[in-house]
Amino acid sequence: MNTLRLDIGAAETTAVLSRPDGREERWRLPIGLVTLWPMPVSKQGPSALAIEHAIQTVEDAIQPLAGHIPAGARLVVAAWAMAPLQRAGAIWGLAHEAIGLTQIEREYQQLAARAVGAPSATGSGFDDPAGDALVLILRECLHHLGFDAVHLTAA
Repeated sequence: MNTLRLDIGAAETTAVLSRPDGREERWRLPIGLVTLWPMPVSKQGPSALAIEHAIQTVEDAIQPLAGHIPAGARLVVAAWAMAPLQRAGAIWGLAHEAIGLTQIEREYQQLAARAVGAPSATGSGFDDPAGDALVLILRECLHHLGFDAVHLTAA
């Protein structure tokens, strides 16, 4: 099976497409957990304008991959890389082997609601502000590269 592995770092993301025959393609993307908006962010999270800018930044960075990802490929991320997705010390989503698009979209909607000060989003932030950036990067990859879930791996 074809897999696209994302190694999401602080300043950049490496994407590695592995094919069943052992061939690999590799891209270095200028997006990371602390590069999408100015740090530190408020407890509410980044502003709506910062989120819109970050969406465009991520879309621009991942667009070159779109024509290279075969239909039916699987998006994988190391389970340990999900550490920013914590609330009160519990890592959200790690009880499952995959985090579906619907779950990522729900988290993105909470981020967007916090950005505009919606009372319904109070307390929905992650312990680590990098969690918001991780959600945004995963959401854009799922949407624009045609995946329906992020599969978690041990490595």
